[in-house]
Amino acid sequence: MSRVTRYLRAQDGLSDWVGRATSWLTLGIIGILLYEVVARYMLNSPTIWGHELSTMFFGALSILAGSYTLRHQGHVRSDVIYRLLPGRAQAFCDLVIFLLALVVLGVVLNMAVDFAYQSWRIDEYSNRSVWQPPLWPIKATIPLAVGLLMLQCLAEGVRAALRLAGVAFVDPREDRDDAEH
Repeated sequence: MSRVTRYLRAQDGLSDWVGRATSWLTLGIIGILLYEVVARYMLNSPTIWGHELSTMFFGALSILAGSYTLRHQGHVRSDVIYRLLPGRAQAFCDLVIFLLALVVLGVVLNMAVDFAYQSWRIDEYSNRSVWQPPLWPIKATIPLAVGLLMLQCLAEGVRAALRLAGVAFVDPREDRDDAEH
């Protein structure tokens, strides 16, 4: 197995693992909201934390799923013209997009790290409810998610560059997708 294939397999595996681990937050959200509904309407004793915690879980779920979604090519893309292009032109478009994404995400990562650090430094708490949970844990998921998305963008850029250069390589995504279907 080539180094490129090992790298792509490792990166895809990381994105898959994060996606699967993050998906469990869905059950957490369902459990919190179910508890809140029962407490509010059956026991007449609503929680002070249910809505805010479910919102935090949903935010983490949404942002952490980005690398998994990119790995499985699930982000929205306008394919009308793209699909008409030959393979190398598609690879060129992909390479440009992923390089631009890395630049933009690099800026976002810089801002997200500062955003999370400032929240941690001042021990920021929410003022949206009486519960007042700390905000730095949820804000720390932002740079983590951006970093994971950057890693998957890099892997997608490597795939595009190899296709553009006409270099033959074993794409583990195609192997796995064939095995799954």
